[in-house]
Amino acid sequence: MEVSDYEMKKRVSVRELKEYCSQNKPQQVLFYTENQEWYRVADPCKIRLSFPIMLICENPNLICLKSETSTMCIDRIKFAEINSDANPLGTILTVSCGNMKAVEPEKTYTLIFS
Repeated sequence: MEVSDYEMKKRVSVRELKEYCSQNKPQQVLFYTENQEWYRVADPCKIRLSFPIMLICENPNLICLKSETSTMCIDRIKFAEINSDANPLGTILTVSCGNMKAVEPEKTYTLIFS
């Protein structure tokens, strides 16, 4: 897949996401609770994490984010959506997770590449 194939929002497999990240190496990956679909303004806990390392595995389908002191893993990935449209924050990655037999994903997580 060419880098230019990702000029907009595109649904990709874990393998395609791995290819994209090898061609477009993110300097950091951000996870903010405020960016999550399930976040509510009334939630008292707000988490902002930054990771310089992202590892992607196809078997099992997972993303592991690492820093010197922390690790965050997202597993059971069904697919991801890469949105590289002009965004001041960076490229938006929405990861959809759940049982592979389920029609709809059980949970989604939003990450930001910069």
